[in-house]
Amino acid sequence: MAIRRTFSVNRTALGWTLLGLLAASAPLPGQPRTRGEREPPDPLPPPLIAPVIVPPGEEPELAPRAGPVITFEERVLELVNEERLANGGLPPLKGVAELNTSSGTHSFNMADRDFFAHCDVDTKKSPFQRMTEAGYLWNVAAENIAAGQTDPDDVMTGPLGWMNSPGHQANILSTSYREIGIGYYLQANDQGNVRLDENGDCTADGIFTSPLFRYWTQNFGRRNSVYPVVIDREAHDTQSTTVNLYLYGQGWAEEMRFSTDGCTWSGWETFSSETPWVLDGGGGNKTVHSEIRNGATVLQHSDSIVLEAPCDEPLTRDLSMMTIESCQVYEACDMVSAGDQFQVGSSGDVTFRAGDRIVLHDGFSVASGGVFRAVIDPAIP
Repeated sequence: MAIRRTFSVNRTALGWTLLGLLAASAPLPGQPRTRGEREPPDPLPPPLIAPVIVPPGEEPELAPRAGPVITFEERVLELVNEERLANGGLPPLKGVAELNTSSGTHSFNMADRDFFAHCDVDTKKSPFQRMTEAGYLWNVAAENIAAGQTDPDDVMTGPLGWMNSPGHQANILSTSYREIGIGYYLQANDQGNVRLDENGDCTADGIFTSPLFRYWTQNFGRRNSVYPVVIDREAHDTQSTTVNLYLYGQGWAEEMRFSTDGCTWSGWETFSSETPWVLDGGGGNKTVHSEIRNGATVLQHSDSIVLEAPCDEPLTRDLSMMTIESCQVYEACDMVSAGDQFQVGSSGDVTFRAGDRIVLHDGFSVASGGVFRAVIDPAIP
């Protein structure tokens, strides 16, 4: 899953290691889940506390890997799907912004307000309330938390990592979820005053007297009406234009099709949960759009990956004196600029994508009903 900044307009008229786990399901409305998915158990084991040496100070470096530098959260996502592949070839989980928000906020709040629990002992909000408030309307959801582990490998597969705890491992390997979010926060000046919720009633009832420094959260979920597409098992980057797509929807979808720009689509073909795809050439964030359908119902999703390759677009692109009434994508390695009577018409759907700058001069306009997107992609070489 590649991260990029997007603007859209749509006009209308040390210390110790702790582990915690929570899972739940609720009968919220939505389409039937994919065949083969099962409702998860509802495990809530007590937090696992064990001493480890986690010195504070500078952030440790990730283990060497080919490709660009990635965040701890991005690496945890890759490791989750590596574990799912190694344990029975399970479908990859799709990273989604809403669950990243709920997970990241919780990791920060635990560090900032000195508590370690699934439930926020100050606001009394459960993980499920946090996910909903982040905009994730879940049908099934779960959470893993941990504190003290030094890096993604440690929190995932270390002696006191999630994969070595049966309950946490069960969440990571569950087929009940399709999507995931990761949160991580380092508090270098953490103190030995971490409040605990030992009986799970959302009330602080103990103090952990050693600093934890690093706080980790995984939020898992499934929205019954959302069938993600996943590129290369959510690898952050690739050097090959040929990638593998995994599509959820087995048992519901009859046909599928794809697009690299959201404008030009391949023909409809019989649904398959896995299929190869060729990305556009040129480096940067590459998005694959998918549509699956059952009868007249069509569902769309997308995923992105960083392609490590030289940019093959013009350095700059200047646009003027035109009205666009169709789906169009304009790209440049450095800058896209528009003005002097460049208009996105009422039926237009226009995307500007550039490595550094997008400039809109006087005379640029978007008609009522038109859609305009500006994407700054720092991954473009």
